[in-house]
Order: sequence, then C-alpha cells, then structure tokens
Amino acid sequence: MKASIIFTILLALGTFVFSSSASAHGSTKALHGGVVKIEHEMVFELVRENAATTLYLRDHGKPYPTNKVTGNITVLASGEKSDTTFKHAGDNKMVANISIPDGAKVLVKIKDQGHHSVTVRYTF
Repeated sequence: MKASIIFTILLALGTFVFSSSASAHGSTKALHGGVVKIEHEMVFELVRENAATTLYLRDHGKPYPTNKVTGNITVLASGEKSDTTFKHAGDNKMVANISIPDGAKVLVKIKDQGHHSVTVRYTF
C-alpha cells in the first residue's frame, strides 16, 4: 500500500515536471532557425548568417513591429569587441551588418520609444 502511494505521487510529480507548459510569452520555438531568449516578456530570436545577423521580435506569440525600435549589437570573440546598430528590415525583423563566430558572446540592446532599454545576452 505504502509503495503504491509513493509510486502514485512520483508519477504525478513526473507528469507535472515533464508536461509541456503554455507560456504567457507565446511560443518560444525558434521560427527562423536562430537562438531564442526571453527578456521582459518578449521573445528575441537572433539568427546568425554569413555576413549579417538578424533579430526577430515577438510579443505574446505575435510579431512585434520594429519600425520604432532602435538597437545595437556587441560581439565579443577571440579577445576582440565589435559592435554596430540594427536597422529596421520590415515587420518584426531587424538586421545588423556583423557576423557572429562560434564561441562568441553577444549583447543585444533594444529600445522601443517610450520604454526602457532591454539587454539580451547570447553565447554561441
């Protein structure tokens, strides 16, 4: 009897721990093949490309318009620091002319009009 109660409790806890949870931020799945981070209840997806880096913003699962958003990116790699600004590239997309090598640490700082800035950290 005691063993069956313990088994039932462990089964219930396992179901709770491993069940997929709904997020208030919407899906945290990478929609563009990048790395996703959540800061200040927004989803930031950073996508490394050959000659550029793209940032996608989502709020509660919906694309967040970047036409009034400013931002910059700092890449720390091999003892060197590079930084540049993001430019609006339509809908929820921003692009920076910088590449991110493997092993780099990246800081993305975004500011929307009327809001405080948000810093997002990535490691590749």
